[in-house]
Amino acid sequence: MSRDSQEQAFLSGSIPAQTTGLRGETFALIMLYVGLGIASAFVWTRIADLRSFPTWHAEMINATAPAPNQYRPLTPWIAELIRLLLRTSYIPLPYFIVRAAFTALSLFFFDRYLRTWFRPGAAAAGALALAAILPFTYFKVIQESDTFNLLIFILALRAIALERDRLLIPLILIGTVNRETTLMIPAIYFLARWKTEPLGRLIVRSLLLVGCWIIVYGSIRMAYGARPYYCEVFTLRRNLRTWFPTLHLVVLYGALWVIAFVGAKRGPTMLRRALRLLPPYIVLHYFVAIVTEVRLFLPFAPIVIPLAWFAIFPTELLHPPGVGARNLQIAQNGVGAKKPAF
Repeated sequence: MSRDSQEQAFLSGSIPAQTTGLRGETFALIMLYVGLGIASAFVWTRIADLRSFPTWHAEMINATAPAPNQYRPLTPWIAELIRLLLRTSYIPLPYFIVRAAFTALSLFFFDRYLRTWFRPGAAAAGALALAAILPFTYFKVIQESDTFNLLIFILALRAIALERDRLLIPLILIGTVNRETTLMIPAIYFLARWKTEPLGRLIVRSLLLVGCWIIVYGSIRMAYGARPYYCEVFTLRRNLRTWFPTLHLVVLYGALWVIAFVGAKRGPTMLRRALRLLPPYIVLHYFVAIVTEVRLFLPFAPIVIPLAWFAIFPTELLHPPGVGARNLQIAQNGVGAKKPAF
């Protein structure tokens, strides 16, 4: 039996998972991603300002932190819970655990997300590429919402790819407690479903997702009140003063920036349309963020890397990209499987 025939037989359920060795493969990959998560967290400890962590953490837990940090309370409270469970006074330890865990989960689910279109080898290569990129996003500045934010975006893009749109609601509700960047998820959803869903229904569902974001973020702002910002609010001059910020942005994904646009010609509609959000996102961050902190552009990893993979691994596709994930769902669930509802 050929490799393609084996994969199709497994997806249809005629070959048990244990005979294909997929369970052993999954366990090995989990161990790999856990190890990479721990290694990545160790790299972070060499770069982060660990001496400032006790003060930063106390401000977040006691609700005395400046904006925008105070409006991103979820990760500090997860770290605080771990600290209480471990009964430790060394504040960086729970953050080390959080970063290692969320990084490992991000790599694992990124692998599973890429398997929407690619064979396991190419999917694992994509996860390893993401693992190689992550340390470049670490800076001395304390901003611990990034790893969980990346995980939320990976899960959201995977839910859209697999047409499990209802999952976007809890992802936005939870993710917004961690970081306000989740407002981009309704935009990705709207573009992905454009002309594939009735316009009226699409608008209502997109507004529902935006409403989830408004409820959570609005409640956080009301609970903590107005806060002075610890950093500059308008940063265009700083970002354009030298070529250094732009160089950081280019190096983040390197050649993948260009290859993604090449791969976009072959990639699925949802990713091609999501890529349209990149120019306004970059322009916005030149105005209101410090571009050298390239961690801000990690939400585009689930868009840039898969599109680049369509150019790099065209022979590793599971099915034609134009067909989309629905055929994969049918192969897994059996003929006549219904499209997941919102």
